[in-house]
Amino acid sequence: MFSNEEIEKLIKAGKIGAEARDLGASLVKPGASSREICDEVENYIIKKGADIAFPCNLSINEIAAHYTPGIEDDMKIPSMGIIKIDVGASIDGYLSDTATSVIIGDQFKELAMSVKKALENVINIMKPNISIYDIGKTIEMSIKSQGFRPIKNLTGHTISRYNLHAGESIPNYPDRTMFYKRLRPGTQVAIEPFGTFGKGFVIDGPKAFIYSLTGRKPKNISEDAKQLLEYIEKKYNALPFAARWLIKEFEKSKVEDLLNELTMQKALVDYPILIEAGRGIVAQYEHTFLILNDRVIVTTL
Repeated sequence: MFSNEEIEKLIKAGKIGAEARDLGASLVKPGASSREICDEVENYIIKKGADIAFPCNLSINEIAAHYTPGIEDDMKIPSMGIIKIDVGASIDGYLSDTATSVIIGDQFKELAMSVKKALENVINIMKPNISIYDIGKTIEMSIKSQGFRPIKNLTGHTISRYNLHAGESIPNYPDRTMFYKRLRPGTQVAIEPFGTFGKGFVIDGPKAFIYSLTGRKPKNISEDAKQLLEYIEKKYNALPFAARWLIKEFEKSKVEDLLNELTMQKALVDYPILIEAGRGIVAQYEHTFLILNDRVIVTTL
């Protein structure tokens, strides 16, 4: 169960995450730089006294998740589509995770609203000991009733201290294997419905700009790679980080090769950009929930 101090930190992380999310949404305009948006969002989190729980994700149209600007990569906001902003804050390792969709043009409004409604419907039914199956059923029904598809291989997830994905997945459909699994008091969970008019599942894209530590310490790596690994361990703990963050401390021309070396040696895991398999536009909304004995707190409203 959470102590009062832990609840205070989790609520603070949620508040800062929500403010950063809304700031990011306000900056999304056609032609805007994804790098400038993410930099401003991340700097806001730091200015508010928190750490960044994971790199600001700014995923455009058929890109469902895991896009953050790379060392050289800087996507521009298009003149039409859905832009997902997924952010989180950390207070002493107590995390928040929240997302919203910005609709540019009216063409995809119904899709986005179906996903937003799915999350609202989950908020309305959420309670201690709720079945994970019931959450998935609510999400799927909300999205399908409007003629769209939930993305079945993207899920919500439990969260623990310094651990954004703490073991239990929350499917966006009624998975029968989850019928008897429940969200017990003392659980923190992110619920994040994704919807599309595409095939309803995502595939890995060719690039990755987000990484995290595996805990493995390979011996046969270059001295430069060893120095980078030590820096990452000290700076980011077990939380995800962006390749672009490293060029503040390491030579820009070397960082990508060193990350590849550490990934090949399994000291790091990379997170490829996730793309809707049918290239369908994707919408996403997300909140973080604290399950207590007698109530549920949504920390990112």
